[in-house]
Amino acid sequence: MIKLFPSGIAQGKAFYDRIQEQKKLKQNIDNTIHTALIAPRRFGKTSLMTQVLLENKFDYVWIDFMTITSRKDACNKILQKVGELIVKIAPVTEKLKKITSKYFSALKPEITIKLPGVALNLHPNIQNNDSVIDLLNNLDKLAVDIKKRIVIVFDEFQEILRIDADSTLQASIRHAAERAKKITYLFSGSKHLPLRRMFNGKENPLYALCEIMELSKIPTAEATAFINQEATKKWGSPLDNAVLAQILNYSDRYPKYINALCSAIWLNDKKPKTEIVDELWRSYILSKKTDITENLSELPLNQKKLLQKICQEPITALYKQETLAMLNLSQSSIQKAIDALLEKDFVIEENGAYKALDPTIISYFKMF
Repeated sequence: MIKLFPSGIAQGKAFYDRIQEQKKLKQNIDNTIHTALIAPRRFGKTSLMTQVLLENKFDYVWIDFMTITSRKDACNKILQKVGELIVKIAPVTEKLKKITSKYFSALKPEITIKLPGVALNLHPNIQNNDSVIDLLNNLDKLAVDIKKRIVIVFDEFQEILRIDADSTLQASIRHAAERAKKITYLFSGSKHLPLRRMFNGKENPLYALCEIMELSKIPTAEATAFINQEATKKWGSPLDNAVLAQILNYSDRYPKYINALCSAIWLNDKKPKTEIVDELWRSYILSKKTDITENLSELPLNQKKLLQKICQEPITALYKQETLAMLNLSQSSIQKAIDALLEKDFVIEENGAYKALDPTIISYFKMF
């Protein structure tokens, strides 16, 4: 049973938002327009991709670079995941033998019988970037011949920078993506600034490969419509405007935090009042205290001081004398601190103001 306000990935009925983004992403996949989803953490990138893939029954490979520790490991993971997809496409052993013989013979395919079906292992002579190119190019040829649309998702893709110092693996991915006819590549990750540089920087191998899809917070109208629809089902009428405003204010329209707060609210039989929402949000912050403090403990003192100030109110003039005096920091120290906070996704710059990104951290500083 799908939970109405899930704590993890939202699917099906629970995925109520991103109507235009769903339509656009499906259109891109159908037309082999490779796409990089760019947004800060907790904006629902994974839920969006998962919803589009499952709803439209696309065959896909999902590779999480957060679990990869070397270039060889990346090649192995791609070989493994593509092998699993090929078995899904051709679950019957005889058909699988024909496919592997025609498209993947150079990768020394090995078919083994495993409950509840079969498994395919690919064993290239050398597991390197060339084997990845061959694998992806031949997977595309297979997709063309069987008239199937395939999607390859590279999640947490910014982590490739740790294992691919000379950018050769990135160049190999570009080589395969540029030649793809029936494979669409999606790139996403939890650190939006490195991703933005990878796809927008002219010096990078992936420059101009993708259409950039920028995700913003959930529009107020979409969140309001869904919450009130479900409130009417549960309590017979929409939420009071003040209660709804509290939910959107505390969550800052992050999908993750809307779901967390509404999940707690919906456990009550009585229609919520503002005092209940205050109490539930405070309880949620307390439940996340360990996670929040662990994140903050990694910050040097100057970065923490500046973040605390920004959590109190957005800053438009970083180097104003009043700000320098309050923080007891030099202009150069503030510049280093703000650059680091932007890189780590603690802070974002919008319309000339520096704002804290995560509403739970803002609430934490205010509470404690």
